[in-house]
Amino acid sequence: MVRIIRYSFLLIFVCLSLFARSQFTMTTSGAKVYFAQGSVVWVNGGVNNIGDSLYNLGDFTVAGDFQNDGLVSGNGIYRIGANWINNGRFSCGTSTFIMDNTPGGLSAIVPNQLIEGSKTTAFYNLTLVGVGKKSITLDDTVTHFLDLTDRELATGHHILLVSNTDPLAINRTSGFVSNLSNGWLRRTTSINSPYLFPVGSSISLLRYRPVEITTTIEDSISQYEVGFFNYTASADGFNVHQKDNTICIVDSLYYHKINRVFGKDTVDITMYYDHFTDGSWNGMANWDLSNTQKWGNMAPASQLYNPMWGVKRTNWFTWTNLPYALITKSPDPVQIIGPAEVCVSINPITYTTSGNPNDHYIWSVHGGYIVGDPTGSTIQIVWDSVGVGTVNAQEISAGDCIGMMASYNVTVDPSPYANFQILPSDTMHIFALDLIHFVDLSQSAVQWSWDFGDGSPSSQQNPYHIYEQPGLYTVCLTVSSANDCIGDTCKIIDVIEGIEIPNVFTPNGDGFNDVFDIHSSGLTDFHLQIFNRWGVLMFESESPFVKWDGKTLSGVDASDGTYYYVLVAKSNDKDYSTHGFLTLLRH
Repeated sequence: MVRIIRYSFLLIFVCLSLFARSQFTMTTSGAKVYFAQGSVVWVNGGVNNIGDSLYNLGDFTVAGDFQNDGLVSGNGIYRIGANWINNGRFSCGTSTFIMDNTPGGLSAIVPNQLIEGSKTTAFYNLTLVGVGKKSITLDDTVTHFLDLTDRELATGHHILLVSNTDPLAINRTSGFVSNLSNGWLRRTTSINSPYLFPVGSSISLLRYRPVEITTTIEDSISQYEVGFFNYTASADGFNVHQKDNTICIVDSLYYHKINRVFGKDTVDITMYYDHFTDGSWNGMANWDLSNTQKWGNMAPASQLYNPMWGVKRTNWFTWTNLPYALITKSPDPVQIIGPAEVCVSINPITYTTSGNPNDHYIWSVHGGYIVGDPTGSTIQIVWDSVGVGTVNAQEISAGDCIGMMASYNVTVDPSPYANFQILPSDTMHIFALDLIHFVDLSQSAVQWSWDFGDGSPSSQQNPYHIYEQPGLYTVCLTVSSANDCIGDTCKIIDVIEGIEIPNVFTPNGDGFNDVFDIHSSGLTDFHLQIFNRWGVLMFESESPFVKWDGKTLSGVDASDGTYYYVLVAKSNDKDYSTHGFLTLLRH
C-alpha cells in the first residue's frame, strides 16, 4: 500500500512539473498506475493507456484526448477535455465520466468532443459540460445517470442506451439527444411512471421535441427507443399527404420513430411540441406499413399543456410501425340537435350541433331553407315542403379542416288549413248585443281555439258570441291537427253604433217579423212612444230591448193600419231622436 501511494504521489509531481510546458501525451506503456481515493491528478495534455493497470479512485483530469488501449477501471472521477477513445476495456464501477471542454477551464483542445474508438463504452455516470456538441461513434451505454446539462449528445447512426430503470436516470437543463437515420436513444423501464426521451436536433433549425413513455405494468422489464428527425417525413418515404380520412394535416416539420425493443406491456405515449413555432396539434398518427401505406390516426388522443404542449395517446400496444407524427384531426362528425318532426310553417325552427361553437360549419337543407347566418353552430330553418326533409352539417376547424358530413332526417307534416264564416255575413254592420254565429270552415283540424278580440275565448268548433260595445274587433281562429300542427287565420268585425227603424211588421204569430224592433247599438238614452191615427198611445218603452208586439196598453190586438211613433234616442256622441210612421199588418 505504501508503494502504490508513492507511485501516485510521483505521478502527481510529474504532471505538475510539466503543467507549464506545451501539451504532451502521457503514455503508461504498461506501467501500473494507481490514483488513490482523494487524489487529484491533472494531465495538461493527452493520455494513452497501454496495458491493464490504470486504476482511478481519485479525480483524474485529462486536458487532451484520453485513449485507452488497455484496461481503465476504478470508481473515481474522469474529466476529459478532448476525446475519449476506447480501444480496450473500461470497467466503469461507480465512476463519473465528465466530458468537459469548457473554455478557460481545461485547455479546450476541441470545440466538439467525441466518444469513439473500436470498443463500446459502458459508463456509470456520464455528464456533459462545456461547449459544442458531444458525439458517440459506437453503440454506448450509461448504466446509472446521464446528465446532459445544456449540451447536445449526438448519437449519429448509433444507439445510446440508458439501462438504469429509474425514470429520473436522465437529467438535463436544456440539453438533448440527437440522432441520424439509424440512431436511437434507448431506455430500460420497469416502473409505472413517465420515462422522458429528451430528443431534439440542431440540424437546419434547433428543435427540442421530447417524447414521454409511461409504462402501465409495474415491475415489467421493457426497453424502448426514440429517434427524432428534423425534417418532413415525406423525405424518408412517409408521405404526409397520404393519410386516412380522419386526418386533416400531418406535421411536415419533423417526425419521430418510436419502437419497443422488448417487453409486453402497453404504454402511454406523449409527443411534446412548441406551439409558438410548430402550431397547435390535437392528434397523433402512426405510419401504416401495410398495403395502404399511409398515416393512420391513433385516436383517441388528448392534448396536454404542461410542461410543454403535447399530445398523449394512452394504452398503446402496436409496435409494428416505427414512424410517428403529430396531426390535426379532421373534426368528428357532429350530432345535429333539433326537432325530428315539424310542421310546414313560415316560422323558423332552431337546429344546432354538438361541435365546437367557435368553429364554422357548412350546412345544407332539403325540404326547407336557412334564414340568417348559415355558417354558425346554430341555424334557423323554415320547413316549407311536406315530406321527409334533411339537414346536413360539416364542421370546419382551425386550419380549415373539414369534418365528415352528418345528416339528420326531419319529418315535415302538413299544417291544417284554418278558415271560418261569420253570420250575419255583413261584418261591417253589426250592432252591439247582436248574436253572431262563427262557422268553422277549417280542414284537417281536431282542436279549435277562438279569440274574439274582447277577451272572451272559446274552444267550440262553431261558437256564438255577442259584443256588448261598439268597436273594431279582430277575430282569430287557431286550429290544431292530429299531429299537433297549427294553422290560424284572422278576420275583422266592425260593431257599429246607431239605430235601424223598420217601417212595417206583421204580428201574426208566424215567427217572422212579429214585433216592431228598433235595432240599436251604443245608446245611452231611449224613449219610444207609438200612437194610432187618433193620437191614442198604443205602446211606450224606455228600453231598446222591449219590443212592441202589436197589442194595445190593455192587451188587445191592435187593428191593421198605420201608426205614428216618436223616438228620443242618444249616444255619448250623437242624437238619434226621430219620428215617423209604421204599418201593422196581420193578414
